[in-house]
Amino acid sequence: MRTLLVTSAVTFVPKNYDGLVLPLAQNPHIEGLIVIDNRSWTIVATALLLILSGAAPRMGWQLLRNQFDDSIKRRNEAFTKEGKKVWIVHDINSPESLELIASLQPDLILNARTRSFFKKRLLAIPKMGCINIHHGLLPNQRGLMCDFWAHLLDTPAGFTLHEMTSKLDDGALLKVVEVPSDKKEYLKSLETGASLEANAAAEVLSQVATLGKIQGTENLKTDATVYRTNPRLRDFYRLRLRGVRI
Repeated sequence: MRTLLVTSAVTFVPKNYDGLVLPLAQNPHIEGLIVIDNRSWTIVATALLLILSGAAPRMGWQLLRNQFDDSIKRRNEAFTKEGKKVWIVHDINSPESLELIASLQPDLILNARTRSFFKKRLLAIPKMGCINIHHGLLPNQRGLMCDFWAHLLDTPAGFTLHEMTSKLDDGALLKVVEVPSDKKEYLKSLETGASLEANAAAEVLSQVATLGKIQGTENLKTDATVYRTNPRLRDFYRLRLRGVRI
């Protein structure tokens, strides 16, 4: 099975999400890595705002480190060592990216922390489809930064691997994993989650390869389903007032 892993050059996860990306370089079902180069001065400005406002200083410093570290080099070395290629793109939905991906003829795409909405033309390229690692517990936790809201509201935090469709956080559920956390160290919980995601992704890829298709359970909304948005500064302050280090 030919799978392309897609991730971003910059995340706010400690070690820039190496806990997921680097182990998957050795996965036999992963053929290569596509990195969306999202490095920008906007990220720098966001990081400085989080630091100088006192809203989320640790997260701000982590963003700055991830912006200027050499994660692309580390990823390239890890994948090259396994005889696999790394491609850098700026927009995963651009005509150039679509042409590149189509030429690689993947069976599957695994999307990990890109914050990119996959449009229909992209979703249609892989023979089996696309799988997303969503950082919330589906079917109830949908939208953006669900792990942040779980810490703020003291609800279970975790991630879900699910089939991607043209609708946000829709598609069959393949694996739902709760990340153990004392809800006191936000970034530490993200780092813990990254390693668990690597194991879960390997398990799901193996399952899809065996079945020859994506097969999961229905992702049905319930009375408890909520759609989360990006937190505002006041939400970061609220989280810190709860004693959470961020």
